Amino acid sequence: LSVLQSRMHRALVEYFKQRGLYSQAGLAKFQAASHENAQKILAVQGELSKTIQHISAFLHSLTDGSSTEDDN
Repeated sequence: LSVLQSRMHRALVEYFKQRGLYSQAGLAKFQAASHENAQKILAVQGELSKTIQHISAFLHSLTDGSSTEDDN
């Protein structure tokens, strides 16, 4: 019974070691995806800011009668 308990203990130690490594790999994958998504969000925010500036300039040109530099 003691030998069986010792084997079971070693098996469980190895299982939890492997399970920890698997969990760390999964966490690293999610962190990488999160970082990539954050970069994409920043890029979209930058483009939206530019677009809002163009719209604002266009609307301003309608009120003062001037034309915009870019008629896109």
